[in-house]
Parts: sequence; C-alpha cells; structure tokens
Amino acid sequence: MFQQIVLDTLVTGLPLIPMFLGVYIVLRLREDFDLTVQGSLALGAGVTAISMLHGAPAMLGIVLGVAAGGIAGIATSLIHLWLRIPVLMAGLVMNLALFTITLRVMGMPTISLIGRPTIFHELTRTSGPTTDAVVVVLLLVIVAVVLTSFGLFLKTEIGLALRASGVNARMVRSQGGNDNALLVLALVISNSLSAFSGALIVQVQGFADVNMGSGMFIAGAGAVLLGSLLLKPTGSRVIRTVLAVLIGGLLYQAIQISALRLGLPAGDLQAVTALTLILAVAAQRYLAPALSRYGVRIPSQPRAPQPELVPAPPVESRT
Repeated sequence: MFQQIVLDTLVTGLPLIPMFLGVYIVLRLREDFDLTVQGSLALGAGVTAISMLHGAPAMLGIVLGVAAGGIAGIATSLIHLWLRIPVLMAGLVMNLALFTITLRVMGMPTISLIGRPTIFHELTRTSGPTTDAVVVVLLLVIVAVVLTSFGLFLKTEIGLALRASGVNARMVRSQGGNDNALLVLALVISNSLSAFSGALIVQVQGFADVNMGSGMFIAGAGAVLLGSLLLKPTGSRVIRTVLAVLIGGLLYQAIQISALRLGLPAGDLQAVTALTLILAVAAQRYLAPALSRYGVRIPSQPRAPQPELVPAPPVESRT
C-alpha cells in the first residue's frame, strides 16, 4: 500500500509542481495573491485538449496552452495597472472570466482524449506500452528541467530584481528598475507555469475539465508553506526555493492520496486542503518560534527591514 501511495503521489503530484512554483512567485517573491492561476490551469488544460482533439501534436498543444496562460497573466496585470485595483481583485475578476473563456474554448465542460497520443506515447514509441513508472520518470525529467531553469533565472539580473521588488519596491525604483514591468513579468511567468501544469495533467489523465483549477491557489499556498516549514535556512536561497516547492508540493499531494486511501470521500478533499493550509500557517506562526529556542530555526515569511529610530537632538533653551 505504501508503494502505491508513493507512485500515485508522484503521478498526480509532479504535474502540479509548475503550478505550485507559479504560486510561489506571487505569494513569496511578490508577497501578493493572484487567483488567476486557478483559471490559467483550466485554460491551459482546455487549450491543450482542444488542440489535440483537432489533430495537433501533443507538444504543440502544450505550447499553445502555456501561451494562453501567459496571455491571462498579461490581462490580469493590465487590469491592475490600468484600473488601479489590487492584484487580488484583478485576479478574482480574471478567474471568473476565465471559467467562461475556457468553457467557450472547449465547447463542453469535459473533453476526453482517449485514443489520442500524448507526450508519453510519443516519447515511448519504441519502448513498448506506457506504464506508471515510465510516466513518473518522464515527469521527473520535465519537472527537473523546469525547476533548474527557474533557479538559474533567479540568479540573473532580472531574477534578482524580481526577488527584490517584492521586499522593497521603492528600492528597486530608486535603482532604475521598473516595478510595473516586474509585476507583469511575475504574473506572466506564474500563469504560464500554471497553464503548463494543466497541460501536463491532460497528458497524464487523458481528459480536461473546466473545473480543474478550483481551489488550486489555496492548495499551492499550503504546499509552499509546508515546503518552507520543512527546510532549514542554510545554503543557497535559490536551492531552498526550488526544494521547498518540490517537497511541499509532493507532501501536499501525499496527504491527499493518503486521505483517499484511508477511505475518505473525494468530496471531503477540499476540507483536507483547508486543514493542511491551517496547520501549515499555524506551524509557521507558533512552531517556528518555539523550536528556535532550542537552536532549530525554521524559515518564516521575510519581513522588510524596519527603519532605525534616531533620537531627536535636544532643544536648546533660550534665556
């Protein structure tokens, strides 16, 4: 049973890692909330599925799905910048709009791709039938490429500016950086990654559903908090970022799979997601300070440096 839980966790959890990485960009790097990622996941899945249904190769369908997610990120950023409303509200509006857009793109709530060749069938054409083990290996390669590319990006000049903009946007502007452009870049990358997850889910499950993205931002937030809780603040911060997303995402999915294996109804998984998020936030808030007393440090939400208070000079009395 344990081996089956591990296998199911990898098969269902690895496709979600890019989406969790997109949530990390908004939640941790930009310190904001963007619910567009939920709609982008379903949109990426829908565009990929409808493209494959009309005869496009699986690889081309994934590219089109990722591009659709990037466009959704641009739309959210333009709503935020042009109408001057918070990113949270702009993302909520786009999430609602993307449901209708995805439904229009798909033409029906669910699209089945049974009999259509997926990327796994194309890559394993000469090695026989595709098994779960083969799917896991290929997913591990894809996820490793995505995480490595993202880690290298964070070390570039633009990546450093993106990381700094979430902590102190005023400092970035004072150094000649364009905070608005960095916000657009962050939303485009995060929603493209979310759409990529939707496209991968289509390849694994063989169908697309208009409700695939429901609750995914909360799930991603819980996975990010779990990963941050488990990793000690040592070594490279970029490596910790990548590992936090990977470990947190797989651990979150393992909790979901274990709950199903223990007989919990599928309709109760939303409650499991909410409970996981509550426990992760509570651990960040209360467990980390308690363990720090014994020399065990757990990374918590970074805080902006507070200005030092300089005492005012004494006022000279005049006689």
